[in-house]
Parts: sequence; C-alpha cells; structure tokens
Amino acid sequence: MTTQNTATADSSWTIFIEILSDEFTAKTGFGVYAHITPTDVNQAYQQYRLDNAPMRLFVREYVRHYV
Repeated sequence: MTTQNTATADSSWTIFIEILSDEFTAKTGFGVYAHITPTDVNQAYQQYRLDNAPMRLFVREYVRHYV
C-alpha cells in the first residue's frame, strides 16, 4: 500500500511541476524555475495539497500572483 501511495504522490508531483511550468511559460515565455526557487515550488505543491482546489485552477491562481 505504501508503494502505491508513493507512486501516486510522485505522479501528482510530476504533473504539478509540468502544469506549473506550462503556465509560467504561457504567461511569461519562461519556465517555472526562471521565476521561483525549487523550495518555492515545493511549498506551492504542499499548499495545493491542502487547498482542495483542482490542480489547474490552483496553478493558474498561483502564477497570476507572480506575474
């Protein structure tokens, strides 16, 4: 069970970074790490997990805060 939960968490982490980078690229022409640090990305992911909002909606609002 732990392995499956870890795989799911890893998968959502990867998808989160992809969506976050895509959103920054669409808005600014540069990917996520041109704007925020890896620590900030991790904090954003942790905030997303607590927020209960759809991932794309959360990311859109998060990027809007920075742009």
